[in-house]
Amino acid sequence: MRRSEFSWIIEPTGAMRVPVIIYGSEALVSAMDDKVWEQASNVAALPGIQKSAFAMPDAHWGYGFPVGGVAAFDANLGGVVSAGGVGFDISCGVRTLLTGLSAEAIESTGESLADALARHIPAGLGGTGHIHLGPDAMDAMLLGGAKWAVDRGYGIPEDLNRIEEHGCMEGAAPDHVSDQAKRRQRDEMGTLGSGNHYLEVQRIASIYDEGIAADYGLRLNEVVVTIHCGSRGLGHQIGTDFLREMDAEASRFGLKYTGGNH
Repeated sequence: MRRSEFSWIIEPTGAMRVPVIIYGSEALVSAMDDKVWEQASNVAALPGIQKSAFAMPDAHWGYGFPVGGVAAFDANLGGVVSAGGVGFDISCGVRTLLTGLSAEAIESTGESLADALARHIPAGLGGTGHIHLGPDAMDAMLLGGAKWAVDRGYGIPEDLNRIEEHGCMEGAAPDHVSDQAKRRQRDEMGTLGSGNHYLEVQRIASIYDEGIAADYGLRLNEVVVTIHCGSRGLGHQIGTDFLREMDAEASRFGLKYTGGNH
């Protein structure tokens, strides 16, 4: 049911404790797969949930929650704690790069550009690139984060000003990362991955706030490259390792463990 131009509601039925609120235009909501509605309704049935289960405009099928799902739970009302409601890959995010090119400048090169990107950007499950890390280099990467990458020419210093904690979290402890996680990442540095990860060449079709656009250097009809990637096998394995530890420890704290959602 429509609530407003950009919000929709699923009223509680069956086991649902609260409604589901979905944000998005009619076109976006219509294009969402049915699992978004099903998974969001399941979230709305969880103990201790507060007010509503929410789904953002980018919502799509997740592992338990829909990706783009948001919910809050009250521990005093039997609320759940989930280490992997949506999934548990670590450091998944999106960056948009400016090119300074107009859409017209690359219009005639679309096919050859796509072929070149496919040749030079390693992608896919288990995809490997030209960066290979030995044990010492792996620990240095885990300690240094984005600064490690910038120091080796894979970014510029200004990038660090736009990253949380300047790309390097205090207290990083590579010795807490399993050998299996490190092995999985050894040859996957600088690769795009699979699933919903992508690299897209995009045109700025509309600008809604001239001031904000100017601050970000965005100009109408210019080309940008948007990259959605994550931590690859490393992050997936770290999540797996600690979910297993959580499973083993839950009973010590009187918690009922029902398994991960990945």
